[in-house]
Amino acid sequence: MVGLGLLLTAVPVQALPECEVPAGLEAKDQIHYCMIHTFRTACLAGKGYDMAKENWTVMQTDYEACTIDGCDQLFEQIGALSEALFLEACNIALSDRR
Repeated sequence: MVGLGLLLTAVPVQALPECEVPAGLEAKDQIHYCMIHTFRTACLAGKGYDMAKENWTVMQTDYEACTIDGCDQLFEQIGALSEALFLEACNIALSDRR
């Protein structure tokens, strides 16, 4: 959780889009899902995207790269990702089929 606090100081809080957790994740995975969301948002802001807009859009390749970076950062912090969390947040191939 320390990493999340540090990350929030690096990203303007008003620019963070709300984290919408998919149904079916356990409480711990819900928290981790939102951490990945925060890491991804910081990454996209670092690439120059303005997420203060209500209807912001990003290039899919940037979104996917930042998602992978967020999953990697969380993995480094906690040491493992549950299968459910990986499938919902980190498996880019699955998200292309939705």
